[in-house]
Amino acid sequence: SWTAVFKSIPTMVALAAFSLIHVPINIPAFAISTNVDADMNAELIAHGYSNFIVGIVGGLQNYMAYTQSILYAKSGGRGRASSLAVAAVTILFFFVGP
Repeated sequence: SWTAVFKSIPTMVALAAFSLIHVPINIPAFAISTNVDADMNAELIAHGYSNFIVGIVGGLQNYMAYTQSILYAKSGGRGRASSLAVAAVTILFFFVGP
């Protein structure tokens, strides 16, 4: 119903604002914590593309979870293979549960 859509507008605006501010806050903090140089342009573009694509298919916005990212980096997560493995396990848990 359109009433439900109009009632959810404040929530949608808040989520969009949060999505805009979390990347410039979390990426530099992550870069400092892991001693790597972060390319903010590349990060913002990647987050923009991923949020756009997910928005088209009706999914949830992308969010860089700082603590999980630090845990991944400190436990030796490097490269595309380990990132894809984490994504595959996450997708598996999403569909079949833990």
